Amino acid sequence: MVYDPDSGLVTDMIAGEDAHQSERTLAIPLLQGARPGQVWIADRHFCPRTLLTGWDTAGACIAGHWPAIVREHTHHPRLASQGDWRDCGRTDTGTVREQEIALEGFARSWRCIELMLDAPTEDGDMTIRLWTNLPAHISAAQVAALYRRRWRIEGMFQRLESVLHSEIGSLGHPRAALLGFAVALLAYNVLALIGRGVEQAHHQPPQPPPEVSLFHLALTIQSSYAGMLIALPSKHWTVWRQANPCTVAERLMELARHINPKRVATSKRKPKPIQRKGYVDGKTARSHIATARVLAQTRAPP
Repeated sequence: MVYDPDSGLVTDMIAGEDAHQSERTLAIPLLQGARPGQVWIADRHFCPRTLLTGWDTAGACIAGHWPAIVREHTHHPRLASQGDWRDCGRTDTGTVREQEIALEGFARSWRCIELMLDAPTEDGDMTIRLWTNLPAHISAAQVAALYRRRWRIEGMFQRLESVLHSEIGSLGHPRAALLGFAVALLAYNVLALIGRGVEQAHHQPPQPPPEVSLFHLALTIQSSYAGMLIALPSKHWTVWRQANPCTVAERLMELARHINPKRVATSKRKPKPIQRKGYVDGKTARSHIATARVLAQTRAPP
């Protein structure tokens, strides 16, 4: 899945029926959808050679490669050489330094950005290392700040589950579950678009724009949707099917100005207490059976 933190929208998704299939293999087709002006940011699970090669050689966004930032994985890939460390000052969360690195089999060199945190992460890490092929004029502090925005995708998954019920337990068939999840993604994009419109319509500089809660926005739509269909039957909406996107955007902004931002604003609360993740032994984890594989075996000839 590709999530754009600037717009708050999900731009691409690759679905896999097999619960045991690695996300790394599913992510490879997403490289075909890269567009100029994008910077791809991924966690350490997506640091294998195949993805790094795709970012480094395919396309021609910046100097013949796709700009990417990925967190370093402990075991792969191997480095051919490492340069000297250079101090790069501080960020809001810690001190930063960088070095030039060369990966085995890669023509271009990459940069390793090391962020030494003032406070540990939830997993207890005090140091985060990032690899990037962004040009040198993008400072190490900027790279660290960009990677910090990757955590917004975790909040997006939480809202998908709590607000839009993307994981319905009764949908036992893999394709039904994927369909339900994809519909939830489309609904999320609609909510995110409306929320961004409300934020921009009521933005009064130099104050920051109001922060819209997708939870409160979804409740507002749910409570008034049935009445809206009575007042405006479906025949009144057909005119917008072929409308120009700019016309639709202008109309959405006009409607957003009539929404009271306080009714859909986020409610700030105290930080949640840290809860350690629970783990199971390897035997229990491997005992999971993918429904897609069971169905494939039943369809296979004897």
